[in-house]
Amino acid sequence: MSKKRLPSELCWVLGMIIMPFAISIMTKANLGLSMIAAPTFIISEKVPFLTYGQTEYIFQALVLALMCVTVKKFKPTYLTSFLSAIVYGSVLDLFIWLLRPVTIEAMWLRIIVFVLGMVLTSVGVALFMNTYLAPCAYDYFVRTVVKEKQLDLRKVKLGFDFAFLIIGTALTLLLFHKFIGVTAGTLVIAVCNGNIIAFVHKRINKSFEVYNAFPRLAKHF
Repeated sequence: MSKKRLPSELCWVLGMIIMPFAISIMTKANLGLSMIAAPTFIISEKVPFLTYGQTEYIFQALVLALMCVTVKKFKPTYLTSFLSAIVYGSVLDLFIWLLRPVTIEAMWLRIIVFVLGMVLTSVGVALFMNTYLAPCAYDYFVRTVVKEKQLDLRKVKLGFDFAFLIIGTALTLLLFHKFIGVTAGTLVIAVCNGNIIAFVHKRINKSFEVYNAFPRLAKHF
């Protein structure tokens, strides 16, 4: 059975739609967010003049700055990750606005929505793995540091996630004196996400031939 062709640029577009949608429905489920998504959600819940999406690209700008310091280098292409952050944050705010009238009270329905969001988040990450276009700063930080410093991917990713877990936990206790964003659901995501991402990534590569529709552009990344 021949594979269908899938432009890597389309993977980026789909990721930029699926990921924010997944996060927006998980906020509705109110059962916890991933370690990466939780800190900005917590801040946006406390600061009234910042939306979740706006907090995202401000926070991601700081992550990019930290990345440049870590690798002791700056390339103009690094700025494309910040552009991705703006797109991501804007789409996230759009979905949150569209879902404002929606309320989910029944626990069984909240669990279904949470699981759906967790799976879709993994799909979004798997799609970003198949494109040369810069993902949001979180994944870009890990990818760039591993490449420039010749470090082990799993160790860098584990350390990055653990740092965000500490940040999220500190923020929720400091700002709200209780756990929001970082809950038992966060631990479920931490345990399950890696396997789901690996499964989806394998299925994409099995079913599709991913190619660059703009190869000249891809050379600059």
